[in-house]
Amino acid sequence: MKDIEKLLRMTERPQDYSDEEIRQMMSDPDMRAYYELMVDAEAGFAHKKGKKKPIPMIFKMAAMFIGLLLLSGIAFATYHYAFGNGERTDIPTQETRITNIDQQSLQQETASCSVRIFENAELQQILQELSEYYHVGVVFHNEKSRHIRLYTKWDTTSPLHLIIERLNGFEKVSIHLTENQIIAE
Repeated sequence: MKDIEKLLRMTERPQDYSDEEIRQMMSDPDMRAYYELMVDAEAGFAHKKGKKKPIPMIFKMAAMFIGLLLLSGIAFATYHYAFGNGERTDIPTQETRITNIDQQSLQQETASCSVRIFENAELQQILQELSEYYHVGVVFHNEKSRHIRLYTKWDTTSPLHLIIERLNGFEKVSIHLTENQIIAE
């Protein structure tokens, strides 16, 4: 560290040092590297303080074009958000916090939501909710089928037979509907 300080003093006031001291300091490869780094840094600062390059007209035009495109996109999105195309496309959502609630209030919350999304849910859970909602029983003929995991959407306004048809569209699922039971094979 002292050598670097000495090198800094030498560059600031070379008249205070003899030629021999300067040659000895510059013969050390590390000190030489530090000196060259200082010279490059000083040249960079000197260049930066000089004239600024003007921005070419093509870049200015490109920036204006991009800005215009951005503003057009924002205006288009705002218009469609505000006015849309006359159809409501949003899906009603409901936040559910599970606390110490009884089964009846859980059924009421489920009944009030028109769309239920099952993400990676077991078939047993899906069919149990369907049976409670439509007041039918559930029978599993195969224990493995209880644990099949599915991603599906249930519209509570749809009739049960259409929901069963939709579930049968999955490869590993085979479900039948009788008058008062859902039977999973």
